[in-house]
Amino acid sequence: MDKIKILKELVYTFGISGFEGPVKEKIKKLFPQVEFKEDRVGNLFTTIGNKGKRIAFMAHMDELGFLINYVETNGYLRFKPIGGWDVRGVYNRVVEILTEREIIQGIIGLKPPHLSKNKELEKVLNWDDLYIDIGVENDQEARRKGIIPILPARLKNDFTIIDGKYIVTRALDDRVGCVLNLLLLDEFLHNSPQNTITLVWTIQEETGLRGAQAFTARNSFDEIYVLDTVSAGNLPWGNFHQSPARTGDGPVIRLADRKGISSLKLRDFIKEIAQKNAIKVQEIATGGSTDSAAAFEAGLNSIPLCIPVKYTHSQVEMMSIADYYNTLKLLLLISIE
Repeated sequence: MDKIKILKELVYTFGISGFEGPVKEKIKKLFPQVEFKEDRVGNLFTTIGNKGKRIAFMAHMDELGFLINYVETNGYLRFKPIGGWDVRGVYNRVVEILTEREIIQGIIGLKPPHLSKNKELEKVLNWDDLYIDIGVENDQEARRKGIIPILPARLKNDFTIIDGKYIVTRALDDRVGCVLNLLLLDEFLHNSPQNTITLVWTIQEETGLRGAQAFTARNSFDEIYVLDTVSAGNLPWGNFHQSPARTGDGPVIRLADRKGISSLKLRDFIKEIAQKNAIKVQEIATGGSTDSAAAFEAGLNSIPLCIPVKYTHSQVEMMSIADYYNTLKLLLLISIE
C-alpha cells in the first residue's frame, strides 16, 4: 500500500465532525475482505488475532468544518464553525458543501481593501461577519442547488509535498492517524499479529472526544495507543514552552495535556522499544487533549503517540514524512511485543 497515496486519498475524503460517513465508507472500500463493525454511535473497528495482550490502536476520523445554518433571501449562506478553528484562517477560501446530490463549491469572501475604510481593515472579523457565496442571486436558486440548513461544509483542500521531506495539507489531524491504522491493518493481513489487535476509527473527537467516550465505556483492553497529531513548536516565535516538539525529530509521546497524565507504564514501554530499535522519540507536555483522555477516564491503560505537525487546525498542516514512517515502524514493533 502506497503510504503517500493513501494519505492523500483520505484527506480528500469528506468527513467533518458528526458527518464522518464518507470516511467510514472509504475505509471499508479499501479493505472489502475485512469484517468491519460499527457501534451504536458510529465508531468503526475491526479485530485481528486472538492471543496475547488485547491492544487497541485508536484514531479519529473527523476533521474541522462548518454547518450551513441559514440561507439569506439574497442567496448568501450563514454558517457555524465545527471544532477548534481560528477564524483568521478561513477568510478568502474556497468552501465545499456536501448536499444529498453532490458537492457544491462557494467562497468565504472579504470586502476588498479598495472599498474598505481604515477601521474596517483593522477589525478582526468574527464568525457572525462571515458568509459563503455560492454564486446565486436568491434563496430559491440556492435551494434548487440542494442548499438547505443543516448541511456540512469544509474548506477545499490542497496536497503538497515540499522538497520530498514534508507533506502540507488540511486534516492531517487526524487522517494521518486513520491511515496509520490502515497500514497496520494491511501488515496484519499479511502477517498475523502476536497479540489481539483492535483497530478503531472514532467519531467526533474535535467536538469533545464523544466517539472515544462511547467506545471505551463498552470495550476493555490491556493497552490503548491513540494515534494523533501534536502541535510542533519549531516555528519563528519559538514557543517551545507551550509545545516542545519538533517536526523531523520523531514520534511524540504526549505524556501530559490539559486532561491529565497518561500511562507511565506505557510511556516506559514505548521508550524501551524505541531505544532498542534506534528510533528517536520525543516526550512532551502540552495543551489540548486526545481520545486517550476518554480511554483513561474509562479506567483503561492509555497513551497518545503523536506525529508533530506545524500549523495545526489550518489548511497548511505540515508533517515530516520521516516522522510518519518512523511512527508506523514504532507501532508495528509495539504490536508484536
